[in-house]
Amino acid sequence: MDHLLRDIRHAGRSLLRTPGFAIVAVLTLALGIGANTAIFSIVNGVLLRPLPYPQPQQLMFLTSRFPAMGFDQFWVSPPEFFEFRELNQSFASVGAFTTGELNLMAGERPVRVRGAAVTDDLLTTLGVSPAQGRLFTPAEANANGPQVAILSHELWQAALGGRPVLGQTIDLDGVRREVIGIMPPKLDVMDNHVEVWLPAGLDPANRQNRGSHFLYLIGRLKDGVTPAAADAELTALIPQWGDRAGVRMHVFSLEGHALQMEPVQAEIVGSASRAIWVLQAAVGFVLLIACANLANLLLARAETRHREFAVRTALGASRGTLLRQFVIEGTLLSLVGGALGVAVAVGGLRALLAFYPESLPRSADVGLDPAALVFTLGVSLLTGLVFGLAPLAHTKAGALSTALKEGGGRGATGGGRHGVRRTLVVAEVALAVVLVVGAGLMVRTILNLSQVDAGFNRARLATFSLDLPNANYAQSTDRARFYHRLVAQLRTLPGVQGATTMSGLPPERPVNANDTDLENFTSPKEGPFENVDYYQTVGTGYFETMGIPMLDGRPFTDTDEGGTPVAIVNETFVRTFFPDRSPLGQRLRVGFSDRNPWLTIVGVAKDVKQGGVDQKTGTELYFFAPQAIANTQLFAPLQMHLVLRSDRPAAALASEVQAIVRAADASLPVAGLKSMDEVFGDSIRRPRLLAQLLGMFAGLALLLAAIGTYGVLAYMVTERRREIGIRMALGAHQSTVVADVMRHGLSLAGIGIGVGVLAALGLGRLVASLLFGVGAADPVTLVAVIGTIAAVAALASGLPAWRASRVDPTIALRSE
Repeated sequence: MDHLLRDIRHAGRSLLRTPGFAIVAVLTLALGIGANTAIFSIVNGVLLRPLPYPQPQQLMFLTSRFPAMGFDQFWVSPPEFFEFRELNQSFASVGAFTTGELNLMAGERPVRVRGAAVTDDLLTTLGVSPAQGRLFTPAEANANGPQVAILSHELWQAALGGRPVLGQTIDLDGVRREVIGIMPPKLDVMDNHVEVWLPAGLDPANRQNRGSHFLYLIGRLKDGVTPAAADAELTALIPQWGDRAGVRMHVFSLEGHALQMEPVQAEIVGSASRAIWVLQAAVGFVLLIACANLANLLLARAETRHREFAVRTALGASRGTLLRQFVIEGTLLSLVGGALGVAVAVGGLRALLAFYPESLPRSADVGLDPAALVFTLGVSLLTGLVFGLAPLAHTKAGALSTALKEGGGRGATGGGRHGVRRTLVVAEVALAVVLVVGAGLMVRTILNLSQVDAGFNRARLATFSLDLPNANYAQSTDRARFYHRLVAQLRTLPGVQGATTMSGLPPERPVNANDTDLENFTSPKEGPFENVDYYQTVGTGYFETMGIPMLDGRPFTDTDEGGTPVAIVNETFVRTFFPDRSPLGQRLRVGFSDRNPWLTIVGVAKDVKQGGVDQKTGTELYFFAPQAIANTQLFAPLQMHLVLRSDRPAAALASEVQAIVRAADASLPVAGLKSMDEVFGDSIRRPRLLAQLLGMFAGLALLLAAIGTYGVLAYMVTERRREIGIRMALGAHQSTVVADVMRHGLSLAGIGIGVGVLAALGLGRLVASLLFGVGAADPVTLVAVIGTIAAVAALASGLPAWRASRVDPTIALRSE
């Protein structure tokens, strides 16, 4: 221990004697380790850490699918849920839920909250217990049960101040509900950010409405039952479903409408898994480049310490003693760099979660926990060991003897160590090329996504949403009148050229997939089926305000309010159902019920992206909301998005919009007031986050590679001062010296670029699924990256080359 403490003190004094080297090393390590710690915290929180439920590996997420209609993941109807709960043998329990938004009166200010309507067995299936109070009873969860609610810990603290609320009532969507429980912190279901839990209100006796799909299911496997066994049982059960459940209509089948399952954690993470691993690989490359840089620095530093090594060896120090000293010095640097890296990681994570709160799944579980700190410590110790081994070549007996005889501070370096440093530079450049290519492809992806024609003019548009409580607006006529009056008030605001309403906000919203009866149309066996992807209920002036062109027929007009019910369809609707005839004048109705009125198609609108800018456009059917005022059989949604076209930004409209809404109904919170450009940006937030992080890491890698190239060339110039001086004394021109040094630097960069491009092409398939509108071997990106790396290498080589050309022959020769 005495020897160890003495070596630590000696290592500290040695590093303090070279503060420039120590500062560069620590900062480089802090960036590399900090980036790795931050991204590993994401990997750990999102991918590695189990869900916060008992035995989470037993939880399965169950959905249905309609392959013929292109729906790979769909909801389950209540009768299907009840039947599966009764028929299956693999699950100990199965629960159902659906999510939505609610208005909560918190004091005098209404707030919009995220709610989940659940069956009582969902919470017991998850294995959760409330922090306070109790869960729902079966009687409370069934239809016509008492009005009760359970709050999340976060909502209880933020909106209700953490005051005692058990047994008290709160106003949710105009209904007084008794609070019976408070959930533990961070408790959620399927990453839906649930703030209020309500009873689903399902009726187990009602097995009739089999086509009403709106539930997701979560089941817990019985002890000893594997997911594979449960899936096999499910596959065998589906063909027997009708006979065993005693039903004949709308029954599960393997080809047309199947039930499927997937582990809950895999469903929550989804496609984000690959992007997160790509980021972890990227920061790993950054750390490797940083290590290569520091290894070069240590090699150079070791060459200046030849005489020190020789003297210590002559005084009895063994090679093992010297090695221990090197390892301690490297570990000391790494631990200091790791400690500073933790601060970098904390700041980076906070910024990431603040600016992109919904871009990562399970973001509430992301943090600098003990596992991340252990990871940081392990990386620090490993890099310290690598640094300690770097100068090992300089402790050979022959080299030390030569250094002692020469009496100089530098001694012979040998071609082998030059080769090591050059190899490290080539490796740095190659790794930087891989990162810059990946970042370039993601930048191209974001540019392509940003330039997708979403079908409407999003410039100068502001939007917000309102959700009318059914308790106060039970009739569709009441809803239609409210929105009609509100839009009229909004149009009076200064700078507003147009205002309207719509039920679904493009470019990304859930699919509706509603059965729609088309007059004089019979679905072929192979499809298309009479089912429309998106229903859109809109107000007066919708197409004009949104800037959506009409391709045929006409838009809705004020004269339609009390007239014959009409509808408008999109281009995809026409191509799907009327490929060989005009849709104008054709009739359709919601569902296949004689109680619903026929609507006449009067126009065809340009396709609008609804399921995401990177997805194909679905069929869309527009209804005219004001017609519900005169025709009570027409549906007017409770929740609507209001859109204003204005020269004023959304933030400038906020106070006036809130005042108008408050005057119309003080219980309604204004939610999501933002520009349509922001809405569009939110729809591509995950690939944009990946592009920005990769771009940042690629820039750091490029900087480190440039520094590494510069360092090797600068050291080479210093070593060759005598040679350069002799050459210039014999008549060599400055340009010849510059060209020689530049050629050396660019040759190293060229080899690195070649290796990096080959590696990037080989790894391209790993990121192919993350790209849009660009291939993994995109020539434009590769050419741009090669040009950028070459320019940076030329810049890094230029300064040492210039310094070499400024060597004074007489001074160089005299110094030798």
